[in-house]
Amino acid sequence: MKQFFTAFIMLAIFTAAQSQNFIACGDQSGEWNYDTVFVQCDIQIPDGQTLIINPGTKVIFTGYYSLTVQGTLKALGLPSDSILFTVADTTGFGDINSNAGGWNGIRIEDTPVSNDSTQFEYCQLSYGKAVGDSLNCFGGAIRIKRFNKVSMRHIRLQHNYSYYWGGALYAFKSNLIIENSVISDNYAGNDGMIYGYGGGLCFVSSDPIVQKNTFYRNSSTGVGGAASFEYSKPIVLDCIIRDNYSALGGGLCFIRSQPDRPIANLLIINNEAKFFGGGIANLTATTVMTNATITNNLAPMGGGYYCNEYAHAKLFNSILWGNIAYDTLGSQVWIWDVNSVPGFYNSIVQGGVPWFGGSTFQGEFVNCPDLDPMFSNTTLSDYSLLPGSPAINTALNDIGFFELPINDLSGHNRIMYGTTDMGAYEYQGFVEQQEKEPIQLIVNLWPVPVNENAVITVESEWEEPCVLRVCDAMGKTVSQMKMQLVKGQNKFLLNQITQVNQLSKGVYMLEISTKTYKHSLNFIN
Repeated sequence: MKQFFTAFIMLAIFTAAQSQNFIACGDQSGEWNYDTVFVQCDIQIPDGQTLIINPGTKVIFTGYYSLTVQGTLKALGLPSDSILFTVADTTGFGDINSNAGGWNGIRIEDTPVSNDSTQFEYCQLSYGKAVGDSLNCFGGAIRIKRFNKVSMRHIRLQHNYSYYWGGALYAFKSNLIIENSVISDNYAGNDGMIYGYGGGLCFVSSDPIVQKNTFYRNSSTGVGGAASFEYSKPIVLDCIIRDNYSALGGGLCFIRSQPDRPIANLLIINNEAKFFGGGIANLTATTVMTNATITNNLAPMGGGYYCNEYAHAKLFNSILWGNIAYDTLGSQVWIWDVNSVPGFYNSIVQGGVPWFGGSTFQGEFVNCPDLDPMFSNTTLSDYSLLPGSPAINTALNDIGFFELPINDLSGHNRIMYGTTDMGAYEYQGFVEQQEKEPIQLIVNLWPVPVNENAVITVESEWEEPCVLRVCDAMGKTVSQMKMQLVKGQNKFLLNQITQVNQLSKGVYMLEISTKTYKHSLNFIN
């Protein structure tokens, strides 16, 4: 009887232990409420079905298997109880010509739009490996195609690989969200002639939101060590991008893109490129970026910033300082061709235009001093500003393309004492405000009555933005335009503000206004 009772207890313990695990193969739906799920063949969530993975679950792929999502996946961990996706045995992961040591990732491709959003929160995805067939060589841990309902928050994409693009994640025609996440130690590329794009993340024809993330030690053989954006219009906010590597754009690369959404509050440090653009590369791109701190990046040419092939990128309110190239010339900026015309506005640029390398600079360079930004402590990677920094209260509140974020990279108010600072971090200390006399403007318009060649001249004591407005006799605005005044004489064509030949005959008013001054005069058409 005693022996029977002991055997019964042992069987109960064994059964209880087995109930904490689950072996998955084929179609999956419902709820995974297990300690460990062992995936022993390819699995899929069918169209119209939902799989919920509970906090604390470890999903272990015992071989080179994938999870395909045609329905909905909810992998919602907790801060203290995350979800893990990984492989059972990592032996051979470093062999890029075999699938050894990895699993075949999560594949969300052409998922019917009738399905609910797929969500990842507090998850870690490691040792995904996209190799083999050429169609499978994209997105080591996650591949998304033509599906816009994916969000990833508080996740870790770590130690993943793709033979072509997207070491950790590849997205094509997919507008997803990834925020508050860490992307590290991922790699894209091979030893052939098809270069790797996006060591961490790769987006093609997508408009993602990428914010509050940290990228480090990602690499690719082609472009964008941390991330690459091709034919895409991303929002990129509040990100730290450090210690990444690629051939072009060690940190970020924008390719054939015309982004018109906010790219701001970026700390881009210690990245390296084999050839051009240690920090950032713009290739046939019109990237508009503001409040970036780009420092201590390395490349043979263009240690900080690189423009190539009709790149008309614009950099506002930023700091380009302490980047390194083979020579002082080109250490901060390198321009490959005469068709690339970048612009720099209210930014600290070490060495100024004389230090630019490559083709002759033909763009705008407005209010960009060559002055030490006075970082707090670079040894401790503290790139906030010390008291007295020339970056304090010297940037633009309105850059004319999108509104500045209300907070800086640290979450502090972006505008202190009425004016924003240059760089990713807003100075939080006391700034003594000096009373300034209103700027006096001398404004003339000639000839009157006006014609299509009429010229507005403005004499200004300072460099600052202004608004030129044309009103009719009743005070109704006909048209207006933002302009940048330089110290001294400024000339504008009236036709730049309003089409003179389309104005009815009569009396009109021309008004020019700055932050501190407004002047108006009447004219006859």
